[in-house]
Amino acid sequence: MSHDVTGKVAAVPVRRANRKARRSRLIPSALLVGALGTVVPLAFATTPAGAAAPTVSGYTLVTAQGGVFEFGGAPVVGGAFGLTSAPVVGIAPTADGKGYWVATANGGVFSFGDAKFYGSLGATKLNSPIVGIVPTADGLGYYLVAGDGGVFTFGDAQFFGSAGSLALVSPIVGLSLTASGNGYYLVGADGGVFTFGDAVFAGTLSSVFNGPSPDGPAGGIAANPLGGGYLIATAQGAIVAFGGAPFFGSPVLSGVTPAAPLVDITYAPDGTGYWATGADGGIFAFNSSVTVGTGSTSTLSVTGTAHYFGSVPAVLGAAGLTLPTTIVGFAPTL
Repeated sequence: MSHDVTGKVAAVPVRRANRKARRSRLIPSALLVGALGTVVPLAFATTPAGAAAPTVSGYTLVTAQGGVFEFGGAPVVGGAFGLTSAPVVGIAPTADGKGYWVATANGGVFSFGDAKFYGSLGATKLNSPIVGIVPTADGLGYYLVAGDGGVFTFGDAQFFGSAGSLALVSPIVGLSLTASGNGYYLVGADGGVFTFGDAVFAGTLSSVFNGPSPDGPAGGIAANPLGGGYLIATAQGAIVAFGGAPFFGSPVLSGVTPAAPLVDITYAPDGTGYWATGADGGIFAFNSSVTVGTGSTSTLSVTGTAHYFGSVPAVLGAAGLTLPTTIVGFAPTL
């Protein structure tokens, strides 16, 4: 394990970006899928016959209480519900998709399936709560990131620096590894970006919007798995691409406000799509090539690997139930 308080902040270039500002009524995020965020009925949100087999076969969502929801081919290996008194803050998949780690705000780490335990901060007094967990590419380690910008490494995770010594304007809400694994990005709730290792700064939300984002605070960051750049998702549904990060759409550009804030964004491993996750467990799936219609005759033809396998609102709604807590993390089954 290692932790440091050094870090660097890149200069913010002046940059403008055009965006659509359309809005519509609140729509459960479970109802959205597609490159343009087009609304389609859940009955049609499935992979069509003849489509290329997805690299990702499913995903797992975790709640603040430690409960898990599995979709598609995600492993059913248990959750942290009842195991910790501290809130759960994130989930990270193993490399073979047969397990995952769950992290808590006090630095605890729980291993499920074939996930090996490499250590935790459960016995460490923290200056700031942990806000997320990220696995290394080979699954032989993981990172914990704290709200004050502290970065903690376990297993084969490499330490490249942190923002722990900086007086942050807003707390850190996410960490994402570069494509090489030799660096990482941190993002603050205000959309500020901190780069470490070989991570290259490409902009912040304030540089795009010339001030605070009109779509709320940042909910997460996803580094481009094909090279440079990154995506930042905002609470109210904007997804902004920086550098060379592939962009395939966002709820905002569809004129839709999610029913619950976005709390995570995750690229597919091959960069041909991504998922944005709502606090209600709704899933927004965006792919490199999608053809959709609207209404009862909708059809869906998908290429790319960010497929839709289901959502928490769809499951609970069918049973007449509501989610008593919030979703805090998303783990694709690789």
